[in-house]
Amino acid sequence: MNIFQTIKIPDLISISNSLFGISAIFAVVNGSHHLAAVLILSAAFADGLDGFLARYTGSSELGEHLDSLADGTSFGAAPAVVIYTIHGSEFPYMIMGVVFVYFICGILRLARFNTRIKNIVDFEGLPITASGVVLASYLLIYQEYIFTSAIILLTLILSFLMISSYPYPKLRGIKTLTFGAVFFGLTIGSYFINIEYTHIFSTILILLMLLYLESPIMKIPRQYYDR
Repeated sequence: MNIFQTIKIPDLISISNSLFGISAIFAVVNGSHHLAAVLILSAAFADGLDGFLARYTGSSELGEHLDSLADGTSFGAAPAVVIYTIHGSEFPYMIMGVVFVYFICGILRLARFNTRIKNIVDFEGLPITASGVVLASYLLIYQEYIFTSAIILLTLILSFLMISSYPYPKLRGIKTLTFGAVFFGLTIGSYFINIEYTHIFSTILILLMLLYLESPIMKIPRQYYDR
């Protein structure tokens, strides 16, 4: 099998997702903390785009596996490295343990997803992409509101939610997806214009994501996601 002949457009987007993830690791290692978080959000944008395109154009034999590998890189490994690099100096062993837990729960979540029937209405457990977005958006809010203790607590909560059986709705409505794409685009683009705008957009983004995290408890009617 010629691997390059099997690749379709959604697969190329999945590859770009993984490249954004590894670029986030390079960025934080080089001291560009905000850029690293923006690259994780860029990976999330690519992840949403490849899923959208796959539903309309179809995916290759590699598609599903490629998508999971990319998600493991961008929303499992990249946030773990970013968090440890930025906050690991305060409590190195504690932060290392926390990000290990996060990474393990993330890949377990992906492995479980790959064994489930794909036409189910809800996700079982919090998607790893959502976890990566929550952490990245928190790292992009105003610095005075970022605390190591909050990072530890948030990371552990996300780890639990990923391996939980709580139902999280799939966002498929065209209006919801369009709003999400535009908002992510504004958040990412604002970094290259004025970081102050990025702080504002990221604050709104994390508030929206916290609503999503609470959706199994709040039992928000599905109609608000499917529009």
